[in-house]
Amino acid sequence: MSFLKKLFSADPEALEKKADALFAAGDYGTAKLAYDKALAASPQSAGEALAQKARLCADGIARQRIEEARAYLEQGSIELAAQELEGALEVVNDASLREQAQALLDGLEAKEAQEQAASPEMTDEERIALLMGQWEEAQADEYEGYGDVFLEALLAMQREEFDEARVQLDALVAQAPDPRYLWLEVGRARLLSEDVTGGKAALQSFLHALPDDEGGETKLAANLALARLADEAEHFEEAMGYFEGAVHALPEDYRPYLAMGAFLRGKGHGQEALDVLQTSLELSKTSGTDWRLLEELGLASDLAGKPEDARSFLNQVIEFFTQHQITDFPPTTATTLAKLCEADGRLDRAADLYRALSQGSDRDRHVLYHYEAGRLLQALGLDEEARRMLTRAEALLGEDDRELGDKVAALLKA
Repeated sequence: MSFLKKLFSADPEALEKKADALFAAGDYGTAKLAYDKALAASPQSAGEALAQKARLCADGIARQRIEEARAYLEQGSIELAAQELEGALEVVNDASLREQAQALLDGLEAKEAQEQAASPEMTDEERIALLMGQWEEAQADEYEGYGDVFLEALLAMQREEFDEARVQLDALVAQAPDPRYLWLEVGRARLLSEDVTGGKAALQSFLHALPDDEGGETKLAANLALARLADEAEHFEEAMGYFEGAVHALPEDYRPYLAMGAFLRGKGHGQEALDVLQTSLELSKTSGTDWRLLEELGLASDLAGKPEDARSFLNQVIEFFTQHQITDFPPTTATTLAKLCEADGRLDRAADLYRALSQGSDRDRHVLYHYEAGRLLQALGLDEEARRMLTRAEALLGEDDRELGDKVAALLKA
């Protein structure tokens, strides 16, 4: 029996038995949902025992989140720790657990306040030091010769005074005897000040000025920026040339292959994208998991008519987020996987994914996600849950949702 069918079963005893097993396994979140459902389907006399079990689940969730917060604190991830503690406080019932979570959160807030009071706004010297730390040796050597005027232009860019920065850098490059990396900064300033033609010309000059064995990250950035400009101008072959330049800049890095593969997939070239992305996958094995690569592999596999591979890659994306206790899944991954699951007859899994999306950050499409979940739940025979989702979809309909509104109304009448 599928997860949703188990969860939405009308048999309170079966639900309670399943919830007990989930609780024993430490899966407190799923167990609480099952206890809540059992409570809704049980006679009033059995309600308090089930409610107590649900409260114990909530405390289990809180305890896990507090431990996760402590782990984040050990790593120095203050913001993530705060999110876990706030989540624990939202569900906790036990007074001692509440005190633990609140004490930790109060300590974080006090520390943040102290740091803000002690740390003034970053100085110009600190900004320049931060930029210098990102420069290659040859790049730093060249920039040193341009003096304070160059540094003032970079600071202007940092302050978002893009026109002023462009004027200063244009004057410098006009006087420089042999500019190379300077063209990169000129290109950035021109693009930021919306001089697309000038920005493109400057980035091209930068690439032409460097020998093949120099540049690395800067060449990668310039080629990808030029590829984006060519794409926006609908010049496919030109864009591909710059993606190839990005690959040559860092041939052992998976990122340029990922960018090229995503571009090809977006243009409808599924198999070609898949070939490039497979190379990216091989190169990425020493870099840790990049869920964006897994997503692109899934989307390209789907486009190339390989649904099994698509499901495998997209499921890995969902698993990556779930392992990090994040249920706000990437919408493109989740919707594509939901369609594949539905085509495969796994309506329960598809409904699960749409339910998660209906509670995620893609709020502009919550109405669609509620409708899709309701439609699938209705097809599964879970009429009460389907009506709940469809009623929420109806409440979220906007003026431009007339066609979707008709579909929602038709299902509610069914």
